[in-house]
Amino acid sequence: MNAGVRKMITDVFGLFRLKPEERVQAAVALTVIVVLNALFIFRLHELFLQPGFGPYWKVFERELHLSGYDPYTYLTVTDWDVVYEAHRHPLLAFFIWPLWLLNQGLTWVLGVNCVQYVVALVVITSSLYSYVFLYRIHREIVGLRRDDATLLTMFAFSMAYLLLSVIVPDHFTVSMFLLLMTFYISGICIRKAREFRWWQSAVLFFITAGVTLSNGIKVFLSGFFVNRRDFFRPKYLLLAVLLPSALLWGTAVWQHYTFVEPRQQAREKVERLKSERVKERVAKMSPEERARYEAKKARREAVLRRQAEKTGKPMEDHGYLKWTDISTSRWQTVYENLLGETIQFHRRHFLEDTLVGRPLFVPYLSVFSYVIEALVVLLALMGVWYGRRSRFLWLCLSCLAIDMGIHLVLGFGINEVFIMAPHFLFILPIATAYLLRETRGHAVRLAVTALTAYLFTYNGVLLTYFLLTPIKSIL
Repeated sequence: MNAGVRKMITDVFGLFRLKPEERVQAAVALTVIVVLNALFIFRLHELFLQPGFGPYWKVFERELHLSGYDPYTYLTVTDWDVVYEAHRHPLLAFFIWPLWLLNQGLTWVLGVNCVQYVVALVVITSSLYSYVFLYRIHREIVGLRRDDATLLTMFAFSMAYLLLSVIVPDHFTVSMFLLLMTFYISGICIRKAREFRWWQSAVLFFITAGVTLSNGIKVFLSGFFVNRRDFFRPKYLLLAVLLPSALLWGTAVWQHYTFVEPRQQAREKVERLKSERVKERVAKMSPEERARYEAKKARREAVLRRQAEKTGKPMEDHGYLKWTDISTSRWQTVYENLLGETIQFHRRHFLEDTLVGRPLFVPYLSVFSYVIEALVVLLALMGVWYGRRSRFLWLCLSCLAIDMGIHLVLGFGINEVFIMAPHFLFILPIATAYLLRETRGHAVRLAVTALTAYLFTYNGVLLTYFLLTPIKSIL
C-alpha cells in the first residue's frame, strides 16, 4: 500500500481514537446519551415494534411528533425510498440505504421492525463524537485548560436543542457531527499552518453537503480560511470546489427525475381520480348531505389556511423561492425561537410541531427566561470581541452568517428555526470560550457554570418528563 494512502487511513482513524484525557468524560457523556435514547425508544417501543411494514407511513407521521423533526429517517430505514427533497439532501437516502439493509436483515431474523435501534446506533455515535470534537475544539484550538474545555462543552449540550439532538432520529444530529469534525480539522490546519488539501475538502464536501446541501458552503469556507489566497489556485478550485459541486448537483438532478418525479406524477394522477370520484359523489348527495359535506370542507380549508399563515408568504410560489418567507416577524423569531427555544425549552406547547398545533411564537412564562437568554448571548458577544483576531473564530462566525442569511434573510425554515440549531448553536459556546481563555476570571467561569447547571436542570427535567410520559397509540 502506498505510504501516502497509509498515512491518510491512519489520520482518519486517529480522528476517532479517544485520547486519555477524553475517555472519562466521553464515558459519562455516552452514558447520558444512551439513557436518553433508551427512554425515547421505550416511549414508542410497543407502537413501532410491530411485525410487517403495512401501516408505518401512517404510524410514523401521526405519532412521531418531536418538535418539527420529520420521521423520514424511520420511514426510509423501514421501507427504503427517496423521501427527502433531493436538491436539499442529495445523498441522504443513499447514506441510509445500508441501514435499511441492516434493518431488513434484523427484521428477517427477529420478525419485528428494529428501526428505532438501528437509527439509535447512528444517533448515539454521532452525538458522542459531536461532544468529543467540540471538546477538542475548546481544548486544542481555542486553547482552554482541560476543566474549562469540559465546562464549555457541557455548556453547549445543556442548551435545549443540542440536548434534544442526542435523541432526534433525523439528519440534524449527523450534520452537527460532520460540521464539528470539519471545524476541528480546519482548526488544526490553522493552528499548525497546514494546508487544507483538495481531497480533504472534496471528501468532506461530498459527505457533508450530501446530507444537507447548505452545509457544503461551510466546507468551502473552511478551505478559504485555512488556505486563504491558495484557495483560489486553479487546481484547488477545480478539484475541491467545481468538480464535487457538479457531481453532487448532477446526482441530485438524476435522483429527482429517477425517484421523485415519477412518484409525484403518480400521486397527482391518484389525486385527479380521487377528485373526480368526489365530484360524482357530491352530485348524487341530498341537500342535507351536501350541506354537511361543504361544512366539513370549509373546516378543512380553514385548518390549511392557518397552517399556511404559519409558513409565511414566500417570495415566489414556485421553484426554490417557494421555501422562502418574507412575512414572519424576524425580531420576534430571534428572541422567542432562534435564541429562545434553541437554548431554553418553552414549557407551554412543549416539543409540539408548529405545522400541527404549536403557535408560531410561544412566550416564556417568566422574565427570568429572557434574562438567561440575554446572558448567554452577552457572553458570546464578549467572546467575539476577545477572539476577534482568531482566524478560526471568524470561520465559525462566517458559517453562522450563512445560516442566519438562510433563515432570517431568506426565511427558509423560519417558522421552526429552532430545529436547525444543531447546524449553528454550538458556535455560541465556542465564542464564549475565547472570553474564558482571555480573561481567566473566576466571574466568567462562575457565570458559565451557573448557566450550565441551570440549563441542564431546566431542560433536562422537561425532556425527561416528556420521555417518561406514555402516549396513546392510534393502533
